Amino acid sequence: MSPYRVLSSCTIEFQGQSPVTEMIESAGFTIDVKRPQPGWLDPETREKIIGYQALIAGGENLNAETMDRADDMLIIARNGVGYDKVDLDYCTERGIIVTNTPGAMADAVADQAFALLLGLSRQLVLGDARVKKGDSYDIPIGEDLTAMTLGLFGCGHIGAEVIHRALGFKMRVLVHDPWIDGDKIRALGAEPVDRETLLAQSDAITLHVPLTEANQEMVNGEFLGQMKKGSYLINTARGGLVDEAALIAALKDGHLAGAGLDCQATEPPQGQSLELVRLDSVLALPHSGSKTLAARKRMAIFAAEGIIARLQGKMPNHVVNKAVLEKLDLAG
Repeated sequence: MSPYRVLSSCTIEFQGQSPVTEMIESAGFTIDVKRPQPGWLDPETREKIIGYQALIAGGENLNAETMDRADDMLIIARNGVGYDKVDLDYCTERGIIVTNTPGAMADAVADQAFALLLGLSRQLVLGDARVKKGDSYDIPIGEDLTAMTLGLFGCGHIGAEVIHRALGFKMRVLVHDPWIDGDKIRALGAEPVDRETLLAQSDAITLHVPLTEANQEMVNGEFLGQMKKGSYLINTARGGLVDEAALIAALKDGHLAGAGLDCQATEPPQGQSLELVRLDSVLALPHSGSKTLAARKRMAIFAAEGIIARLQGKMPNHVVNKAVLEKLDLAG
């Protein structure tokens, strides 16, 4: 029996089946599942990861404080795309590989972005409430998506799927992503533009970038002020991208028509985040963009594949902290 032990803090059983468990055990390793208490508390994280060589990670903080006793850890496989809660420098220093699951959730999150946009632009929540209460059938007039221009801030796997859906709605699509070649954006059917053009011409802007120190609260007062009056903001990425005080002000003064938020700065929302999501012009969801059966299966399988590779002395796919590879002798 291999000494390697794998821990998952995420659900890996779907409709009574666990392909991840089968994969890990077939490779000769053992796996335990320890779902966290609400809030992903640091003391709980610190205790539960002791003695494991691999972790399928959810929303816990993974840093020097929570990992100081995880002496055996070799790989952290994020069960998702974002890795803002993982201290990459610390993991690299310790020789711990960090991976994520790009593409696994792209369809699900792209669907969620359009659910939010349709919900806002067609007053779905208000209309539903009025019908159920037996109130007036009158709701504010909406707009065809076909008549709208959609602007994407970022164009990775999820952004590409958003473009595919937008073209199905016959929307004009603008993209600002300085890291993606313009020809690639054009090949997807969208127009590459600068930041100013995106903000000024888009009827709705949807965010598809990871959260970093450099772009923390990039959607600030200046950003929102340059957005088209009466437009919508959609965020299915990370709540920390948005200056919530500035967004509250832009919604209250009517500069923006609404915001669709699948994520908030604090989750569950507290304080300012709670004030924001309670606005009538906000459609808020509990960071559930990837919460579909197909997406969660793919995410878990991608994470497991990376773990198996590392524990077998091989190079995993989707390594985030690539500098760590210089410290390790892995087969290609």
